[in-house]
Amino acid sequence: MVFLHPVFTVLLILLIAFSFLEVYNDKKYKQMMWFLFVAMVLLVGMRGNVGADYPIYRSFYLIYFPTLDFSDVFDKMLLRHSDLDIEWMYVLLNKVVFVFGGPFQTFTMVSALITIGVKMIMYYKNSVYPIFTVLLFLIPAYFIADSGHMRQALGMTMCILSYQFIKSRKLFWFLLCLYVAYGFHKSAIIFLPAYWLVLVPMNSTRIFYAIVTCVILSPLHVYELFSGFLGSLNLQDVSNGYNGYIGYEDKASSFMDGTMVLNAVLLVAYDKVASEKVWYYEYMRNIVVLGVCLYFIFRDNPVFSTRLVGVYIGFVCIVIPNIISALNWNLKRAWHLFFVAFMIFYYFVFASYQGKAGRFTPDTYTNFLWSN
Repeated sequence: MVFLHPVFTVLLILLIAFSFLEVYNDKKYKQMMWFLFVAMVLLVGMRGNVGADYPIYRSFYLIYFPTLDFSDVFDKMLLRHSDLDIEWMYVLLNKVVFVFGGPFQTFTMVSALITIGVKMIMYYKNSVYPIFTVLLFLIPAYFIADSGHMRQALGMTMCILSYQFIKSRKLFWFLLCLYVAYGFHKSAIIFLPAYWLVLVPMNSTRIFYAIVTCVILSPLHVYELFSGFLGSLNLQDVSNGYNGYIGYEDKASSFMDGTMVLNAVLLVAYDKVASEKVWYYEYMRNIVVLGVCLYFIFRDNPVFSTRLVGVYIGFVCIVIPNIISALNWNLKRAWHLFFVAFMIFYYFVFASYQGKAGRFTPDTYTNFLWSN
């Protein structure tokens, strides 16, 4: 049996314990959210050679990015012709940190402060049970994105931040967030329809038919009609490190299928009660419905079905606790216990596969806080 490093095991146990307190006491624990923020930032920001693309990101920071002029970055920012191969906002953030003389772990700390900090704020504002939300976010997103593929993690975080402006119907600020997200990772452009998508009237029947239609279309590879556009989004990361994850995700496609079916069941079965009791539930629900639909459309492409869909599926960890909060006491306890058990199971699945590939196990994880 494979375990993750003890710091992550303790983190999981704390999240489970406080999720019980949230659900059973029906209240938020703000101080614990602050503790989780500090702990999760330090575990990501001070890591050493951990994450699929850590070595190549570090070499870019030390060798490639310092040779670039700010003029190259601004040309890319203004959509002018540029030889810059990596998104401008990610390069700009690297260069600013480098100019102030920080080592690479300073950049990973800055990246972690942004990605973890923004998500913690958004989870606290938009989830009835924010610590339960963090528990669902932990595996696999925290490890694969925030602790690995930093460009996409930063881009997805800005998309999650844009949800505040979707709710308040502030188009300019939404587009600005999306522009910055696109500057971190091109795949963020797929989130553009979300501003209008949230207004589409849906109910259990429409959700059911939408998802079933996409399941039927899955073997037809209809996404190939847009292969030129999708290929331009540079979904593969900057090194071959991601290939290890892709291999495991491809082999575990039935596991992902089951997860998406579970999401679909919750969306269909409890749409009415959640819509009645949770503010703006319909907005986040529509985002997740499209994510599930896109997953099945892209199912036979392991890169598209994991990377491209991630920005929509990232809202699942908010939607599920909000659905559970709207249920009667017996159903609430039953579903919460189910997801706690599911996350414990997922812990061991992740540790055995992606945990090894990403160096999160006791014999591979290092952190500058306690390592030389």
